[in-house]
Amino acid sequence: MDESRVPARILIVDDEPFNVDLLEQELEEQGYRTLAATNGHEALAILAAENPDLVLLDWMMPGLDGIEVLQRMRANPAWSRVPVIMLTARTTTEDKVKGLDAGADDYVTKPIDEAELFARIRAMLRIAHLEQENLSLRTQIEASANRHFAGVVGKSRAMERVYGLLDKVISSETTVLLNGETGTGKEVLARTIHHESPRRDRAFVAVNCGAMAEQLLESELFGHKKGAFTGASSDRAGLFESADGGVVFLDEIGETSPALQVRLLRVLQEGEIRRVGEDSHRKVDVRVIAATHRDLSQRVADGDFREDLYYRLAVFPIELPPLRERPEDIPELALHFLSQKKDKEGRGPDGFTAPAMNALSAWQWPGNIRELQNEVERAALFCGDGERIDIDHLSEKMTGGRTPGAAVAGVRREGAMKDVIAEVERELITASLERHSGNRTRAAEELQVSRWGLVQKIKALGIEA
Repeated sequence: MDESRVPARILIVDDEPFNVDLLEQELEEQGYRTLAATNGHEALAILAAENPDLVLLDWMMPGLDGIEVLQRMRANPAWSRVPVIMLTARTTTEDKVKGLDAGADDYVTKPIDEAELFARIRAMLRIAHLEQENLSLRTQIEASANRHFAGVVGKSRAMERVYGLLDKVISSETTVLLNGETGTGKEVLARTIHHESPRRDRAFVAVNCGAMAEQLLESELFGHKKGAFTGASSDRAGLFESADGGVVFLDEIGETSPALQVRLLRVLQEGEIRRVGEDSHRKVDVRVIAATHRDLSQRVADGDFREDLYYRLAVFPIELPPLRERPEDIPELALHFLSQKKDKEGRGPDGFTAPAMNALSAWQWPGNIRELQNEVERAALFCGDGERIDIDHLSEKMTGGRTPGAAVAGVRREGAMKDVIAEVERELITASLERHSGNRTRAAEELQVSRWGLVQKIKALGIEA
């Protein structure tokens, strides 16, 4: 191994703990760092949290087998380039072709020959390093052709479709209608459109149409003349005038009244507004981006929304997917929110453990991105600076009521000292292994003991895998 580089991290995936222990010991003796998983779901969680450099993947596992794990890896852009060496007792050409077609880079047959395995690992890491260098150079060359949308996070297929639509509409003056559930990031996308558009140096004004009474919203949008209503003590320009030359973002447009819809239609058709209490119209130059969590076409059918306004707004609709339909983006979003919080406060956790990231990825997120952001910020408050957010730092809805320290709460405190100490050790080790999904290396790091010492304790205390 090239000692000038940071040791490569290798994820071992095998449902036989003995095989995992043996491979971990042999690879660590060769100078590699190891991660371990004993089933397919645990492997995917570790991939999301740790981003290993290479995966040794057993084919035959209960539940999610090696081929299924491999297919999910190759379908995810974040893992599609991670080298995978399959470990299998299958030796037929048909079986090897099946694995290679699924995306395996190489094969090592069981029983494993150590020299062959190390040689194949070195070869795969060399190839991966060269591919990374080529990718970096290609990225630099093609940078001018690639678009980056500030503030928008995610590489899922659902988000790629959104990016494709953004590419087409950002530089135009077209009205955009953003559809999506509450918390899916509609205002973030609206701000991105403004930031990337020719109007980026002019105002961006956002107003929530569902948060104000009708008269107040009308005055807020269009302004008013002195004396137009009680409290109108002076002339006042509305948001459309304030945003002249820029962008007005009308959030929850579906909550507007029929009377206000008529006035909005005139803005879109004629580029004119009339202040409350005035007779004359004023020209404004604004681009309108509207958003709603409602089905406006159904609102039109029900007679609650003007059809002519709907067609003016829906010139270019963009559907934002709920977070449950893009779970592969959850790790990147969680890290993004954690980084934002840390940059703002100058301190905070350094990341997430695999069990915590697995719990985040498994949640359905009815509140979408906003709920995830709140969860990450809350967990960061319970986690120390420089540490990693663990599953015990997450809210009870995600952990089934687990709280830190619960695993050792019932330990007895009387009797022979050696028996009490053994019971405490058993509880601490069991709890740590649970938090780290059985990963003994990570548990040893947390308990501040050597991995060899931990393995010996596990055997001596009769702790089952």
